[in-house]
Amino acid sequence: MRVDGPSPQSRRQQQVKIIAAAAAFVAGFLLLVLIMLPNPWGFAAGTVVGGAAAAGTYGMVTGREISLHRRRAEVTTEQTSLRESLSEFESMVRTRSAQLPPSTHGQLRMILVGLGEIIERWETLRRTPDQQDAVAATIHRHLPRTLELFLELPDTAKPQHAQEFRDQISVLAEAVARTRDTVVSQDLQALKNNRWLLEESLTDPDERLFRENNL
Repeated sequence: MRVDGPSPQSRRQQQVKIIAAAAAFVAGFLLLVLIMLPNPWGFAAGTVVGGAAAAGTYGMVTGREISLHRRRAEVTTEQTSLRESLSEFESMVRTRSAQLPPSTHGQLRMILVGLGEIIERWETLRRTPDQQDAVAATIHRHLPRTLELFLELPDTAKPQHAQEFRDQISVLAEAVARTRDTVVSQDLQALKNNRWLLEESLTDPDERLFRENNL
């Protein structure tokens, strides 16, 4: 039976922790010895202090490593959820495309591609929580609901509200494109200043779309 050993990355992380702990021990040991010279108890005190410093440093590095692993796991879980929701939206667009204004097909594809690239760089958005929440709300709620509201209209009413639907999809397409570009460039200040996607995501489509039908 084959038993796999630790990965090269795990070995490097362990080496880093050992080196950091050893450096802390040496620093603590030498500091106490120099302070207590010529007292022979300085070596014993240095050993105790150096050991405590080494243990503390090892624990601190390990804690950071655990925190990093936890954060990566959270990012992966969020990305999986977002990808699933985006896939469901893409499936809806594909299967119901005949009922959507042809002029919106290209913009919907751009939105899907842009959001997919944003999801791939989700870690970057963690530094701008407002934008991250806006993207998540757009994918999970706003886009599907916007599409559903239009598709739920009677076929005879769709042409009457097609322009309103196109306008909102156009605004969203531009918002996603702007956010995608700033995420790719990792321009955090531009992300903070870009309120387009946040404003659109926090607007309830029930309040904006097809008011004449009281949906």
